[in-house]
Amino acid sequence: MKSLWVGLVLCASVLALSQQHMPTPPQDAGVMLAAVSRDDSMLGGGISSGRWTGKGSVFVEPLARLTQSGEWQSIPCDENQQNACRKFEREYLKKPHDYFVVSADGKGATVRAAPTSLGDCFEYSGTGSYSGVNIARSAIAASSTDFFGDSPPPQPLRNAEAKPILNALAALVPWRLDSRLYLRLFSLRFEGRDLILVQRSFSDYATKPEADMLKLNFAIGTMERGRFHVLHWKRNIEDEDERVLGTVHLKSGRDFLITTVSDPESQQFRVYGIRDGKLVIVYSGGGSSCRFAARELDGLRPGHIA
Repeated sequence: MKSLWVGLVLCASVLALSQQHMPTPPQDAGVMLAAVSRDDSMLGGGISSGRWTGKGSVFVEPLARLTQSGEWQSIPCDENQQNACRKFEREYLKKPHDYFVVSADGKGATVRAAPTSLGDCFEYSGTGSYSGVNIARSAIAASSTDFFGDSPPPQPLRNAEAKPILNALAALVPWRLDSRLYLRLFSLRFEGRDLILVQRSFSDYATKPEADMLKLNFAIGTMERGRFHVLHWKRNIEDEDERVLGTVHLKSGRDFLITTVSDPESQQFRVYGIRDGKLVIVYSGGGSSCRFAARELDGLRPGHIA
């Protein structure tokens, strides 16, 4: 009987010690986000074929990890981290993954990413299928939907709505608008603020005679009393292209705009958010590159949003 009690006490002690030293998961470990598109020119970098997927299939690329508090964590893989890339390939890329669309386009769809391998330029864009809700063009998906809310998409502005904005853009000094050709304007509700997105895709005019004269590539601003106030102005860098993938909204109230930036040799993601009342790039990374020299970020013009 005595040995039984001793055994019970020892078991209880071991259990208590195991519970005491058991590692607890971090409070804000985050979820994996993935960029999803039906247009192969949006992801992967390089010269695309301009191919669109059929209904039910998509291109998928891991983007970054996002925590519940809104912190972005990069994927440990680029041309300067070859060992880390191989580890990421073994432990993540070569396994199938389920993601759930949290941006407006395709909200509620389930995306099943097929296993993939690293490419020669460390690219890891792969393919997948989706079900439940149709994805028209591009979306942002997450490994969990726990801390995401509804995110209104950028709304295209038609001719009548766009005209006063284009007039205001043309009046800017010293950044006079080079041309209105191929410009697409969108309105976006962003953390309670009304923003205007100006986008001109290089793929729309790359083969046109006026390609060399078009400098404005991507801009974000606000309209106040008929004037366009610049928050971000990105001039074209050779054949670099920046396009909107989607927006996500956290239940905490934070909003993020996610774009893909690509050229014939590389591709990466940029994430815009509000910090201290200003529009800033809160994350830049991921994607792929055949270069060994990192490119610097385009600067943001200081632009306080009231």
